[in-house]
Amino acid sequence: MDYNVSSKVEQRGILAGLLLGDGKRNQNNFFIQNSSKHEEYLLFKKELLEQITGKPVSLRRWSTKKGYDQIRLEPKLIPLTRVLVKKLYQAGTKTITRTFLNFLTPQGIAIWFMDDGSKSFPKKDGKVHALTLKLNTYLSKEQNEIIVAYFAEVWGFKWGLSKAKSLYRLRMGTKEGKRFLAFIRPYIHDSMLYKVQTSLNRTATT
Repeated sequence: MDYNVSSKVEQRGILAGLLLGDGKRNQNNFFIQNSSKHEEYLLFKKELLEQITGKPVSLRRWSTKKGYDQIRLEPKLIPLTRVLVKKLYQAGTKTITRTFLNFLTPQGIAIWFMDDGSKSFPKKDGKVHALTLKLNTYLSKEQNEIIVAYFAEVWGFKWGLSKAKSLYRLRMGTKEGKRFLAFIRPYIHDSMLYKVQTSLNRTATT
């Protein structure tokens, strides 16, 4: 895994992936919050953000009332972050547009999948027979269709839609899923390699 953050294009791509994934808006900036069980991955994000912003990233730890250990990253605001947050949160609401998706690079796509992607191995007659990928966007059908068109037209990957209650997410089958995982694998952090393993002789997992 070798991330390049030297160019503005790659910096935008990584930040776009972070915002589409676990990033949450905080006025003109954003923060990332997750369980401490993903600490290694969060520290990797902290390092990336410090390289991009050139400034230390605040890290805060605490436990919820239910006893869940949490970690929160708060990067310093820079002009590039302000612009991307404004483009994604139009009128204060997260809105997927082709313009924003065009900022993504393979590195950013890998981060998005590490945050929101999952895989499973459906069984038939007690045997694993397929690979299913999901990108858990949980957005409207219209916004997911924008994402589907982006991946097809820019990267040549065909995602389908899967309904989850009143919202939708992206779904991909075995052949296309293996191609996609091979595409992002060079940018997958060691702690997230389980998300790109494609052996079909194993139990279902995400």
